[in-house]
Amino acid sequence: SQDEGKVIHITRVQHQALRVGLGEPVTLPCLFLLHPSASLGPNEPPEPPRIKWSKVRSASGQREDVPILVAKDNVVKVVKAYEGRVWLPGYPRDRSNATLQLRAARASDAGLYRCEVVAGIDDEQDLLPLEVTGVVFHYRPAGQRYALSFPAARRACRDNSADIASPQHLQAAFEDGYDNCDAGWLSDQSVPHHPVAARLLRRPEQPPRRAQLRAQGARRALRRLLLLPGAARQGLRTVFYATAPGRFTWQGARRHCRSRGASLATTGQLYLAWREGLDQCDPGWLADGSVRYPIRQPRRKCGGEASGVRTLYQFPNRTGFPPAASKFDAYCYKGEGSPPRPPQPLPPSLGEQWARPGNCCG
Repeated sequence: SQDEGKVIHITRVQHQALRVGLGEPVTLPCLFLLHPSASLGPNEPPEPPRIKWSKVRSASGQREDVPILVAKDNVVKVVKAYEGRVWLPGYPRDRSNATLQLRAARASDAGLYRCEVVAGIDDEQDLLPLEVTGVVFHYRPAGQRYALSFPAARRACRDNSADIASPQHLQAAFEDGYDNCDAGWLSDQSVPHHPVAARLLRRPEQPPRRAQLRAQGARRALRRLLLLPGAARQGLRTVFYATAPGRFTWQGARRHCRSRGASLATTGQLYLAWREGLDQCDPGWLADGSVRYPIRQPRRKCGGEASGVRTLYQFPNRTGFPPAASKFDAYCYKGEGSPPRPPQPLPPSLGEQWARPGNCCG
């Protein structure tokens, strides 16, 4: 066979992509066998194998070569960017077990990984794809700020195709760059937390310090952080942008989506579509009566300097949804299974002004 004469043989136990939820631990298997090399003398000891883990492709498919760790003769050296996050759990007991474990998966961890084993002049490698599902986002209903009790927040999550984020979900999102100074309930009902970047944690005269999650005193009603269970994939379940001459009212947007065998997308569905690449600089209606648009590639006059899902608010204090009679495009959702839950009736309009795409974001 082709494996005859090989010094290193990796047991390929994973053929499909590993899928793990945000903030969960993940194990990337890599087991190998060493056979005596014909180039060694009868009394010459074999050289200890060298193990190297790298990330060779990002979630978007872009080629990269990011080293993670190197192990040889029971000495493991982890690259600084991965310190405290990865280790080889079976290696101390078995030098032929190069299985890698990540403590808590981040969205940016998705991609293609390479396990490479080198023994002398011989080498062998295996490639393992990893998918990380789920996205954490902040949600504010149409009413006033900090207006949700914990039960109401849970309902808001369900209405938007999401679950309440756990502290682990929020921590993983924060470590990946999530930056929001709004408080929100978490799934354990603990003292609400909000992620704040280092620039918000110090006065200008103070030296920088490590970014962290900040705790805030308990309140009776706070806004929400939501977690979308990202099991859906583009193509099987799809969010798409829809427009027409004159655009739509909220009711008109609902009718248009139904005419195309779809329904108005929920906020959670739009966030997942954004994570999977949807980029559209056109505000559109969603099922809850909000108006949002997804930006993957930030550009001038299109949602600011960072990627994300932008929201059009009715009032300068970043509250309220546009009146239902306003004209916008729509984001529709078409997928397997039942359509999303019908949204609650929209609150009566409190005014006729709302933020425009160039100067709003949320």
